[in-house]
Amino acid sequence: MRRYPARLLRSRHARAATSVRIWPKPSDSVEVGRNFTLPVSADPSPPLLSGAQRQCVDDVAARLDAVAADLGAADGPEAHARLADRTIEVLRGLRDEAGPADWAAVAVPAVRAHPLGALMQACPLTRHAFARPRGYPGDAGLLDLIYRHPDADAAVAAASAAGRAAYAVTAGTAPCAAVRERRRILAGAIDRAAVERPGAAVLAVACGHLREAEISAALREGRIARLLATDQDRASLALVAGRARDLSPAIAARRLSVRDFIAARATTEAEIGRFDLVYAAGLYDYLDDRIAARLTRRLFGLLRPGGRLLVGNFLTGLREEAYMDAVMDWQLLYRGEAQIRAFAAEISEVDLAGQRYFADSGGCVGYLELERA
Repeated sequence: MRRYPARLLRSRHARAATSVRIWPKPSDSVEVGRNFTLPVSADPSPPLLSGAQRQCVDDVAARLDAVAADLGAADGPEAHARLADRTIEVLRGLRDEAGPADWAAVAVPAVRAHPLGALMQACPLTRHAFARPRGYPGDAGLLDLIYRHPDADAAVAAASAAGRAAYAVTAGTAPCAAVRERRRILAGAIDRAAVERPGAAVLAVACGHLREAEISAALREGRIARLLATDQDRASLALVAGRARDLSPAIAARRLSVRDFIAARATTEAEIGRFDLVYAAGLYDYLDDRIAARLTRRLFGLLRPGGRLLVGNFLTGLREEAYMDAVMDWQLLYRGEAQIRAFAAEISEVDLAGQRYFADSGGCVGYLELERA
């Protein structure tokens, strides 16, 4: 029977999903305080494992057991915050040691079978990512939690004390800070377009809840003639349309997917016009190289002469990658500068007036800005 710090491990959330994603059913339980028990999962490893894979499973259990044991009998927000931070760091080490194949096939199921992995589901950010309430990863509700937006306050308030303490850590990590900075970068791009091209038209692709519009001075002051917000998610578009009444009459919402843009379906110049700024910030992390290059060419083709396309992608080497993968079930395609620059591979140099790559202040997200001749 495993022993864990008293009162630290208070809750466990189950999820009915595929065998890869499920938090396994308990075969036993342990006391973790005077009034709480925590289920202990059955051995997560399949019967046919190599010696190295069996060692990987054992390492996961031992390292996560040690995280709990190191905290002793501590309790309160500080203890829960340390638990979250240590879990992130330990998972990073396990991922580096396991290698890509064994990490995905062996270590990730072992992490999800461990009580600490289940405990982290008390964090509202982690839980939302894993639950995928809209049916796909990285939805706009998740971004609201990352933004610490008022619309996410109810979800945070509904979490346990342990969950809120863990959320303070996860929402404070470098990738989440980068998402908040990305929002500011997008708002800045909108404002810049309004200054450089009065009466500018803007296209937001995969707009989510379009939270950058809320902090754009140009939109607030009526200096943007048109902002077309597109997304495949009807719920996101409904929220955007509702908020547009208060934010700016320039905002219009339309349901369009990546496939629509690539196939030029309902996205031609005659159907949606041309733009001074086109941006897609939280989309390319899910696209393979071929689709990313093709989409870039299509979006670039919607620019007016002198217009700019701005796209972003998370960079490789984030400390939190393993936690996002194993506990949040949130997988991104991380890239380096050369791969991000390659988004423009299908655009003729004749059509390019300028090309600029830059990274955010934390070195988490790389951006490619293309100017049309």
